[in-house]
Amino acid sequence: MSKITFRADDELIEGLEALDASKSAAMREALRAYLDAPARDAGGNEGDSLDTLVAERVDAIIDERLEAFARQEPQDVNVNITLDGDSVVSSDASTPERKTPSEEAVEASDAARKTCGQCGEKLDSDHVYCPNCGEKAARRAFCDCGDELRSDWAFCPGCGRRTPAADVLDRS
Repeated sequence: MSKITFRADDELIEGLEALDASKSAAMREALRAYLDAPARDAGGNEGDSLDTLVAERVDAIIDERLEAFARQEPQDVNVNITLDGDSVVSSDASTPERKTPSEEAVEASDAARKTCGQCGEKLDSDHVYCPNCGEKAARRAFCDCGDELRSDWAFCPGCGRRTPAADVLDRS
């Protein structure tokens, strides 16, 4: 049998001396009980057990949410479309339909366009440029000061700057 020596505080020594058995017999019994006991979670590293507990709880919550999401049945989608305007379509048989849209129809569709042609962003009627991508929203000309210019004006009425139309005057 091997000999083991260890240090103990005074209270533990007093408790050990109060026992009926010898000190070595009491220590052997305590050591056997400790080593033969099943693995104890409370006596282990508390940091690891706390991490394990948190990880298990998070996994359980994720599993619950995934199961709840997967159990949902696909829902029906209802779409209602209402059209305002004349409900009767009149067709004039004497006028043949055009195969290409007229220039007036193209200009009207450009004027009625409420989205950017490049990125599809919704545009207000007062937007000159798209707030999303910077694409010019209309074919109108504007001065650097922000005033709208007509194509035949040589100078901006707001700030007096020369316009590209004024370059026609320099041809002399």
